Amino acid sequence: MTRLPAMLAAVVLFVPGYPSPTVAQSFDHAVLDTVLVRFVRDGRVDYTALKIGREPLDAYLDQVASVAPDEFAGWPEAERIAFLLNVYNAYTLQTIIDNYPIKAAGFFKKLTHPKLFAMPDNSIRQIDGVFDGIKHEVAGRELTLDEIEHGTLRSDYNEPRIHFALVCAAVSCPPLREEAYSGERLDEQLDEQGQRFLNDPRLNRIEIDGGRVHLSKIFEWFGEDFHQFARDGVGYAGDESINGVLTFVSRYLLDRDVVFLEGGEYKVDFLKYDWTLNDQAIAAVR
Repeated sequence: MTRLPAMLAAVVLFVPGYPSPTVAQSFDHAVLDTVLVRFVRDGRVDYTALKIGREPLDAYLDQVASVAPDEFAGWPEAERIAFLLNVYNAYTLQTIIDNYPIKAAGFFKKLTHPKLFAMPDNSIRQIDGVFDGIKHEVAGRELTLDEIEHGTLRSDYNEPRIHFALVCAAVSCPPLREEAYSGERLDEQLDEQGQRFLNDPRLNRIEIDGGRVHLSKIFEWFGEDFHQFARDGVGYAGDESINGVLTFVSRYLLDRDVVFLEGGEYKVDFLKYDWTLNDQAIAAVR
């Protein structure tokens, strides 16, 4: 008896002419796809051309700003994660071209922010407030890049593979894809990013003969996101963070590297992060 109303409702919903129930629609990232295909090659961006042909990128972010909070909340989790990854990367691109070519901070600015002395002149870090000051419209909210990453993606979703996909416009970042993320293909795309990131010797490398494991600084900064993967009784070196990181990233490594890591006879260090802009023009002259 208690199921009868639900059964009747189901029948009513399929009566011809009766309005169909509202279905949460995903966001269309096709415009961002065109931007990435046109201006990204091998993880590097043609910022000179993007600055000239920026209209599609700006149009895409106008669409992002127009999404209502309840609309966003109604999407499946994978759709929300894909949306936020794309938004972070797209706003990063927009911020770069708003300030391109990037000029180094002046001497007196560097005196109050000494870390800038160690940054390349063309680095995104030279843009004042780039991560924690500049606000962006995201589904009815005003968020900084840090708030998108730390206050939303890292806090609301248990998905450590976001660290393979967020691209802060630096050479040491994971490579920027030539396509947008989508909820439908997110799992596949994030695993592909893990393969690319972990097997690029410029970003991570394992030296079996030398007994060294060189990891991206990202794994030191966000090691806590990998604690859940730590395993007892396995030869992964270091504290819980390193153990969790190595356990997790092993799924993307060659079998010989996994065997080496499980042996435990090695030292782990973190590579210096290169904040040079991920610009095709720079790559061409190196």
